[in-house]
Amino acid sequence: MRKVPFALCLAGLTLGGAGLAGCSQKTATETAEPVTKAEAQSVLADFAQAAQSMDLPMIDKWYDDDVIAYDAFGPDVIDGKVSMHVANARFVDMKFDHVEMPDPKIQILGPDLFIASGKVHLTSSAGKEKEADMRYTEVFRKKADGSWVTVHEHIDVPPAT
Repeated sequence: MRKVPFALCLAGLTLGGAGLAGCSQKTATETAEPVTKAEAQSVLADFAQAAQSMDLPMIDKWYDDDVIAYDAFGPDVIDGKVSMHVANARFVDMKFDHVEMPDPKIQILGPDLFIASGKVHLTSSAGKEKEADMRYTEVFRKKADGSWVTVHEHIDVPPAT
């Protein structure tokens, strides 16, 4: 928030507040409308569609430059866009061409941040592995240009029941 000396604000009050709007100006984040659940669900659907496309550049564009991720099949943390590209290439090689993310749980954290989590069912018409079930958590952040990116991803395999 922009800081204005108290004396100026007091002077503005005695003048009826005219001409000193700076005393109550809010930043863009403070005045932005929070992301709605419907918008978050739409972002998640677009993310799933990119994953289903098996188009590596389309998938890569969803990840922030400083993304941190944990993959179900690797012990190491994925730290940054280059490491994420390598993980995404492994995913594309698996040829999962159908992605279902039923009943996602959406948690709105602010005007430009939300978490989506749930289960994902992957199927493949061409890959060696024909289907897989996983759990995911994605943290999405809205960039200044209005696009959404994932800043944190965690994928794991549910325990056998």
